[in-house]
Amino acid sequence: MAQATAKDPGVALLWSWLIPGAGHWYGGRRGRAALYGATVAVLFAAGLVMGGLACVSVAGHKWAFLLQIFDGPLTLASAILSRLARPELPPSRITDLGLTLTLASAAFNVLVMADAYFLADTPDAPEKAEEAPA
Repeated sequence: MAQATAKDPGVALLWSWLIPGAGHWYGGRRGRAALYGATVAVLFAAGLVMGGLACVSVAGHKWAFLLQIFDGPLTLASAILSRLARPELPPSRITDLGLTLTLASAAFNVLVMADAYFLADTPDAPEKAEEAPA
């Protein structure tokens, strides 16, 4: 197992916002990067599939969008497309579920960003060699 080295926490935080999981990748924790990145991406994509672009809208959900912004540039792109397309979906349980999933994705990514920030400056401890009895 490769030992991760200390990295700049600010850079890890930025990478985690730009691409969920990339902050862990930068810090040398490839398994966590794949797991966290896939989780955020699947939750966000499922939310968009269920709720459409209407669930990522500054005009439609101002307060929710403040949390969704933690999903990174993909949220910004979705909001721009939502503004250009102006989807007119009537409120329903499915669109509400889509909004909930995108919010869950963003909330989870906040935790991922915090984890990447704090782990970036902490290299993995080398495993202690077992002492052989004399």
